[in-house]
Amino acid sequence: MNKLFLSILVLFLWKAEAQTSAFHLADSLYAVGNYQKAIEIYQNSSSISAVTYQKIAQAYQATGNIGLAIKNYEKAIQLDQELIIAKSNLGILYYQSRNYQLADSLFKKLVEDYPKNPDFYYRLGLAKEQLNDTTAIQDFQKVLKLDEHHQKTLYEVAKHHYRKKNYQRVEELGERALLSYPENTRMISLLAQNALALKNLVSAKNRFEQLIELNQKSVFIHFNLGSCYFNLKNYENAYDQFVKVIQLEKNHLQAFLFAGKSLNQLERYQEAEQFLKMSVLLADQPVDEFYTAYGISLQKQEHFKKAIENFKIALEEYPQNYRAQYELAVCTDNYYKDLATKINYYQLFVRRFQNEPKAKYYLYLAKNRLSDLKEQQHLAKN
Repeated sequence: MNKLFLSILVLFLWKAEAQTSAFHLADSLYAVGNYQKAIEIYQNSSSISAVTYQKIAQAYQATGNIGLAIKNYEKAIQLDQELIIAKSNLGILYYQSRNYQLADSLFKKLVEDYPKNPDFYYRLGLAKEQLNDTTAIQDFQKVLKLDEHHQKTLYEVAKHHYRKKNYQRVEELGERALLSYPENTRMISLLAQNALALKNLVSAKNRFEQLIELNQKSVFIHFNLGSCYFNLKNYENAYDQFVKVIQLEKNHLQAFLFAGKSLNQLERYQEAEQFLKMSVLLADQPVDEFYTAYGISLQKQEHFKKAIENFKIALEEYPQNYRAQYELAVCTDNYYKDLATKINYYQLFVRRFQNEPKAKYYLYLAKNRLSDLKEQQHLAKN
C-alpha cells in the first residue's frame, strides 16, 4: 500500500514539475515574441487555470488576434474575478473593437473597485466620449487630480477646451504637458492648431517646425507650415513646404495653387505658371482665385492677352473679385492702344469697388492711372 501511494505521489510530482517546466518554456517563448508557440504550450496543459487563460489572451493580443484575445480574457475573468490585468486589457480590447458600451460598463466597475487608479478613469472617459456621454470630461479631470502629468489625459482635456474655443486654457494645458514630455507630438500639433485659431502665425509656425524636427511628416503639417510662411511673407520656405505636400499627395489642389502664388511673389513667373495651370486642371469646378493667380503670372510675363482671358473667367466665377477686376484693367492698359478702352476698364473697377475696404490700395492705384490717362486723352484731343 505504501509503495502504491509513493508511486502515485512520484507520478503526480513528476507531472506537476513537467507542467511547470512547460509553463516556464511558454513564458520564455512569449517574452521573445514567439507567441503562437507559447499559445500551443499553454493550451496543451492538462488543466487551464484563470492565469493561463490570461496568458493565452495576452499572446493573442500581441499577435493582433483581438477576437480570440477577448474570448480568453472573458474565460479568465469567469474563473477569477480578481484578475485586474485581465479586466483592464479586456476593457481596452472592447474599446479597440468598438464595443464601447461593454468598455464603459467594465471600466465603471473598475473605477468603483479601484478609485485611486488614474488609468481606469482615463479609459472610462474615452469610452464615454465614443458614446457621446458629456460626463467624460469629469473622468478626465479625476485623472488629473490623481496624476497631474498624465499626458494622454492632458491631451484629451486640452482637446475638449479647443472644441469649446477656450484657447487660453488649451495653451495652459499644453505647456503643462510639454514641461514633463517636450516631445509630445500630439500636444504640439494641437497647440499649433490652437495658435492658428488665435491667428498667432508666428507661434503656429514654431509649433509646426517643432513637429518636423521630431520627424513628423504629413500633408497637414507641411501645408499648414507652408501657409504660415506664406502669410508671413517668407515665400521661399512657403514654396518648399507646398512642394513637400505635393510629394506626399500629388493631386493636392491648394498646394499647387499656393506653390504658384509663392513663386509669383519670388518673381519666378515661368515656374509659377506650371503650378497654377495644374491647380486649374485639378479644380473640380473652376474657382476664381485660381484664374486670378494664373492671370497675374501671365501678366508678369507680359502675356497680356492670355492674362485678360483668365481674369475674365475669374470674374465670371465670382464678380466681386476686386483683384481680378483691377488686374484686368492693368492688362487692358498694357495690351490695347485705345485710350478710351483703357479708361473704361479703370472706371469700371472704381465704380464697382469704391466702397470695398479691401480694395483701398488698388483704388488708389487705379485713380492715379485714370488721372494720367484722362490727361493724355485731353492732350490728344487738343
